Amino acid sequence: MSVEKKYDVVIVGAGVAGATAASLISRMGFSVALIDAKPSYRVGDKPCGDAIGKHHFEEVGIKPPSGEELDGLVKGILLYSPSEEVVLTIEGEGYEINRVKFTQRLIRESIDNGAEYYDETNASAPIIENGFVRGVIATRMGEKLVFRSNVVIDASGSARSIVRRLPPEWPVVDPIKPEDTQIAYREIRILEEWIDKPEYIRIYVNQKIAPGGYWWNFPKSIARTVNVGLGVQNGKGYEHPRTYLYKYILTRPEFKNSKIVETSGALVPTRRPPYSMVWNGIMVIGDAAYTVNPVHGGGKGSGMLAAKAASIAFAKASEIGDYSAKGLWIMNKLYIDYYGAKQASLDIFRIFLQKLSDDDIEYGLRKRILKESDLYETSITGVIKNKKSVFDKLGRVIAGLGRPSLLAKLIVAAEYMDKMKKLYEEYPDTPEKLSEWMYRVNSLYESFERALKE
Repeated sequence: MSVEKKYDVVIVGAGVAGATAASLISRMGFSVALIDAKPSYRVGDKPCGDAIGKHHFEEVGIKPPSGEELDGLVKGILLYSPSEEVVLTIEGEGYEINRVKFTQRLIRESIDNGAEYYDETNASAPIIENGFVRGVIATRMGEKLVFRSNVVIDASGSARSIVRRLPPEWPVVDPIKPEDTQIAYREIRILEEWIDKPEYIRIYVNQKIAPGGYWWNFPKSIARTVNVGLGVQNGKGYEHPRTYLYKYILTRPEFKNSKIVETSGALVPTRRPPYSMVWNGIMVIGDAAYTVNPVHGGGKGSGMLAAKAASIAFAKASEIGDYSAKGLWIMNKLYIDYYGAKQASLDIFRIFLQKLSDDDIEYGLRKRILKESDLYETSITGVIKNKKSVFDKLGRVIAGLGRPSLLAKLIVAAEYMDKMKKLYEEYPDTPEKLSEWMYRVNSLYESFERALKE
């Protein structure tokens, strides 16, 4: 026997993205069911650096973390070259958050607005009727639950619990290739001695220690506590990141006699968003929609922006009672404007960076080919500004030292970053035009890969 319930929206996954969507949609007066497989005390718990930019809260309209939700204030990033002899300081305000406390606050806000929250509830399958997703089937404590809704939002992270069970021809499915993901592992540790400048998070680029990714050390404000971990590119045969962490990082003097508080690992998408984030009766946000910065792997802020786009699109669809791909289509346009165009551009930059050697990276950072302000601007906009002056300077320096190939590759990457951003800004107005646009996206990636090999 099963229990059937009806809601305007069912959200699968109560992480940062899902809980944000529940908060935003429930405050508009819609009935919401928020379900998550984890027990309440662990909801929101996910392997992550836990840092998030201050500007995201202003953009989404969510109150920033405070009290127990706040593990520390961030003033910027210290970016270390492979030798660690070169350190760039990239200024930018943000927070180190307690993911569990922050997510639980969003859930409480949703419940106060009338949402119903189901923890320890596993969504096992979508309900598909006449080409539409009409809800989900789930189990809770051995009981079968049928959640019917006008729209289902998949916010289940890299598991993609609902989207991966949809018809493969739906463009919202858009499976990800292993090499477009990172395997991440991190530990929360208490140090014997506090580190200098704890208000700055540290990112270390080193292909030997973190092949295809980077390692990090993010201080918190709690009793000499740090979040230390790394990500390696998937699909390349590299060892598990925990192996690299224990071999190269935890053997460093600053971690001597440090104590483990928590350990965890996860798969992180690091590419452009899906061809479409909506289809008939379905929307997808957060890691399930690959809404992660391809270069630094941060996904909380962009997941919140995807939740905002989904909430606006759902409200507009409700006004006309159209929950088809066409009725929900504006979500794609909104997210691309908020973050997606930049994300697709940075995906090109990510592919370029993953093909560089440590010597190339060391040289580029040492010579300040891209200044700190340029790096910050690129991470915010997805565009390398002042390209002419950068390349003129780069050409003079690199050519004199016999590194013309590095210059050529950087020029190619910058050109294709611009092309990809422009292509996403030309996202089709209707689902009928999507196939042609998808062809252009795939062709641009193929052209970029060929250009890097020339």
